[in-house]
Amino acid sequence: MDLKKLNSLTKYPSILTYHQLGERGRLNDGLSESRGFKDSEDVFVYEKVDGENSRIILFKNADGEVDYLIGSREELLFAKGDRIGNPYGNIADFLKPLAETISQTIFEHNDWALTVIYQESYGGKTKAAKNYTSAKIQGYRVFDVFSLRQDELNSLLSLSQEKIALWREHGHQPFYNEEAKQRFVQLFDLQAAPLLTRGKGIDFPESLEETFAYLKRFEQTQVGMDSAGKSEGIIVRTSDRQHIRKIRFEDYERTLQK
Repeated sequence: MDLKKLNSLTKYPSILTYHQLGERGRLNDGLSESRGFKDSEDVFVYEKVDGENSRIILFKNADGEVDYLIGSREELLFAKGDRIGNPYGNIADFLKPLAETISQTIFEHNDWALTVIYQESYGGKTKAAKNYTSAKIQGYRVFDVFSLRQDELNSLLSLSQEKIALWREHGHQPFYNEEAKQRFVQLFDLQAAPLLTRGKGIDFPESLEETFAYLKRFEQTQVGMDSAGKSEGIIVRTSDRQHIRKIRFEDYERTLQK
């Protein structure tokens, strides 16, 4: 397995802000890509947890056995059997027990050759830990999953690293839809990013002021461990994840402050 290609294939793509980012980090009135949510679309609103973006990559090795890697957003931190060891953010040590448990049954009763689980590792020594814990407790919250069959994985790994990056950045990672993701989370008894509310695209605000007023409904975090401070914001997405945006308190406070 070419680890550089696998790292590129499984990196989590960037999420645009809901409103366009302008100068000095202030938001413009226009929506990113001039696109709001379609009136009839189901819209899901999740808390945006403020920690370290991390991933558990589970795959079948050449012997057909389940192997796994743990990574941050940008790099691989750990490989089963201590083949890679990077202590960054305590992510690998914290997620190893979870990866070990999932790896026992992940590919039973399906034809997947690779599954990637994305979660926010938060609390601990992360910069916003005070909003979730006073005792430096570390936690995780799953927010996305995708899987590939063996033929799909082989085809992608036959590409150059540059073409794999283009595949990823053009939104081709086959993320689970909302129902499949919820089934996966329940099957493995995982801690998930909290679904705060859901509705229709027609009811979602579009102006800066109305969006900020809407955001204030979710000001307190729902994932506090031994304390509960301010939420970072929300992630708003369609069921198929083809339209996803982040809405953060700091962006709107900076923009709308008098």
